[in-house]
Amino acid sequence: MTIKNLSHISLSSKSLKKVKKFYVDILKFKIVHEFKNDKTNEIYGFFLSSGRNTFLEFFISKNKRKSGNVFRHLCFDVKNIKKTRKKLIFLSPSIIKRGKTDKILQFFVKDFENNLVEFHQRDKQSKF
Repeated sequence: MTIKNLSHISLSSKSLKKVKKFYVDILKFKIVHEFKNDKTNEIYGFFLSSGRNTFLEFFISKNKRKSGNVFRHLCFDVKNIKKTRKKLIFLSPSIIKRGKTDKILQFFVKDFENNLVEFHQRDKQSKF
């Protein structure tokens, strides 16, 4: 199993407008993917590049929550997703699937603290 790098951290936000203003307009991150509802075309998330193949992922959160608790999951970019899954199968019987809108190969497990950890691999079908 080979981890290439930390790919992204996924966070929740009450306002994608504020996410865009701070991270895109002020910090100059680039939106590389918008997560859109197929039926309504409504944007419900952004994938933002912070440079050097490292990203922040934001999804709108309609759940009432306390401020500060925005962590969703972290993700590692891997060279061979099948070998990685085989090595981690003891944690979860997760299957490798494609992301709904970004089409990246991915699977999820939970770590020893019950944090959600994603592993993904880009290929020719991936959108970015």
